[in-house]
Amino acid sequence: MRLSAFASVKLTIALMSLIGVSILIGAWCPQESQSGFQKVVETFGESSAVSLRQWGITDIFHTPFFLLLIAFLTLNMIACSVQRVFPKARQMKQKMKPLASPEISKFPNSIKADLNCPAADAMSFLALKLQKQGYKVEVKDGKLTAEWAKIALLAATVTHIGLLSLLAGVTITSWTGFNGFRPVMLDETMSFGDSEHSKLWIGKLPTWKLRVDETRRENYESGEAKQWYSKLSVIDEHGKVLKQQEISVNNPLSYDGVDVYQSSWGLGAIKMSFNGKNTELNLRQMGNANAAFMPLDEKTVLIFSLRGQDQPLRVFAKIPEWQAPKMLAEIPKGFEAKFGQVRIGYIKPLPVTGLQYKSDPGLPITYFAFGVIMLGVMMAAFPHRQVWACAVESEAGKSSLFACGLSRKGKTLFNRSLQKLSLQLKEKFGESKTNEMPDAAEIKDNDIHASAGTAG
Repeated sequence: MRLSAFASVKLTIALMSLIGVSILIGAWCPQESQSGFQKVVETFGESSAVSLRQWGITDIFHTPFFLLLIAFLTLNMIACSVQRVFPKARQMKQKMKPLASPEISKFPNSIKADLNCPAADAMSFLALKLQKQGYKVEVKDGKLTAEWAKIALLAATVTHIGLLSLLAGVTITSWTGFNGFRPVMLDETMSFGDSEHSKLWIGKLPTWKLRVDETRRENYESGEAKQWYSKLSVIDEHGKVLKQQEISVNNPLSYDGVDVYQSSWGLGAIKMSFNGKNTELNLRQMGNANAAFMPLDEKTVLIFSLRGQDQPLRVFAKIPEWQAPKMLAEIPKGFEAKFGQVRIGYIKPLPVTGLQYKSDPGLPITYFAFGVIMLGVMMAAFPHRQVWACAVESEAGKSSLFACGLSRKGKTLFNRSLQKLSLQLKEKFGESKTNEMPDAAEIKDNDIHASAGTAG
């Protein structure tokens, strides 16, 4: 298949639209790699969450469909760049062709100044004015060419190089990177075996693991969460500690190309003792508290409620005849309470920290791409401008100066700058008449170079 088959603007629009729709779907549905599958279940319910996972929506950015969209967009950008954009860079090597007075007169913004002095003097004056404004000026055989901001011709080429680099970074990350989310209990160890990646993945998972040594929550005076902290250890397959670091929100651990972020925090279980025998009860979120339930018989249920990591454990009982549970006791951490023949001890809470991790091998290329794209956009802000002039000596000894210009941006201000140059020629070299000249009162006495910058 020829490369030109992909150089279609309609194909670009179609691919960008499909990618945009995919991104919106990914924003609408929680992604497993960022929040975990449980978050999808909480949002849509278990049956809908399972269906969404089967359709690939819960991890849409790693599906073959999305990767194929990126691949086709990359081919489309390469084709457009090679056939339409990059060839325009050759204009940087092309020199301006001098124009004669008949050719200059055809321009809609052409001016003619009749002079009572040698045309060479007026040409030198015009060349000096243009040079002060930043134009690159050449005068030869009574003809002048001047060019400003020629580098702007490369704006599209530079921008397309940045876009291609961006697609390369995204492709590298999609095919070789990985990410995921795991809730990890205190003192537990996490491996990367359940990481999320595309089915076409060709990367490699780390062999080292993460262990949660400490985790805590810092609150405001109102009791609302202020910050979450977790002390993590990187351990190898032999249990050797390779690195230790306390992470928090926006302060990740980085090791071997993997970034680990503090994503969430909660109380997952409580460690208790019943007549000296230790056990763990899982907690469930109940409003501002976490609760564990222990049925004693068909009617009676013990409820253990914990409002915070440093708060005492409250013990409730509930039977059908009571409208609400009744509190039996509060047990501080490390203490016991006796209920008949049973001693219940509250040993400690077991927090669970939500760790989000990712490996992004294409990130350096992505940063480079954004820098190149910004450079291309800034280059496009400068208007490329060209000026031609021609001096004509008549047999009667009179001289005239013809001039015109071309600017792809800010044409109105650019034309005014040419008219002002014509007025300055008239004032300096005596009586002269110009075509389509405004009155002097209508021309603002501002610097021409400032007008050119404002137009950009």
